[in-house]
Amino acid sequence: MAGITDKPFRQILRKFSDAPIFTEMIGVETLIHMHPKTQKMLQIQDEQNIIVQLVGANPDSFAMATKMIENIGAVGIDINMGCPVKKLIQNCSGAELMRHAELAARLIESVKNHTTLPVSVKTRLGWHSSNELKTFSQVLINAGVDQIEIHARTKEMGFSGLADWQAVGNCIDSISTPIIINGDIVNYETAQEAMKLSHAQGVMIGRSLLGRPWKLFEIATNSKIKYNMADIILEHFDLMLSYYGKAGLFAFRKHLAWYAKNKKNVAAWREKMYLIEDVDVIKKMIVNFF
Repeated sequence: MAGITDKPFRQILRKFSDAPIFTEMIGVETLIHMHPKTQKMLQIQDEQNIIVQLVGANPDSFAMATKMIENIGAVGIDINMGCPVKKLIQNCSGAELMRHAELAARLIESVKNHTTLPVSVKTRLGWHSSNELKTFSQVLINAGVDQIEIHARTKEMGFSGLADWQAVGNCIDSISTPIIINGDIVNYETAQEAMKLSHAQGVMIGRSLLGRPWKLFEIATNSKIKYNMADIILEHFDLMLSYYGKAGLFAFRKHLAWYAKNKKNVAAWREKMYLIEDVDVIKKMIVNFF
């Protein structure tokens, strides 16, 4: 998730699971042009079981980016063909690739030709309807993709409405390539139901982890884990400050809002919190509130 699954958040998630974790979307153009921020996003050598997620539309750029990723410790490369953000759509990347199947295939082939790592694609149920998934998924498979992750909403749905796991199952019933289902998976029960209806081999969890990183363990194991919420938040905060410097204070505010969701008197607390820039004061407020 762009702007969310950065290194500090991945470090917190790793406390609860050794499952594969995806990086933020990394633009291949900024990567090959050595943009400092993008270079920092690729500092994963000290992490385990990380899949690098790429986004773009130029096969040659993907080839160059793949060469840069090959030996940094990643366990896989994922191509985003599902993000509905307007900026990506205008650049013929993200979900727009569902409407450019030939280019999508060329991107996969370009990456496959320059790496020994598994190559996956994250996509959606379709652009307008689920009828488009069957054809598009076959294009991906013919191009040599090793795994497909499917968000069970169309591009036009964005993140609204309900994920249609059954529609995914109707489209990929006879596909042998591993399928991972995504969308509205919030607990062990929904994970099992999503796999059953979609015929997927696993689940991908995104927004349900916001402010609830321990769910990565709970959804996988159908069991609870003991944790001290204040300790987790403080550790996350320290990691953000270490990684981003003073900017980490402001970048962490969205996480604080997610951690505090559904808490009593959260609106007043959040409003006060956002006015403070003293790290020690913020830490005391976190301890008192949580």
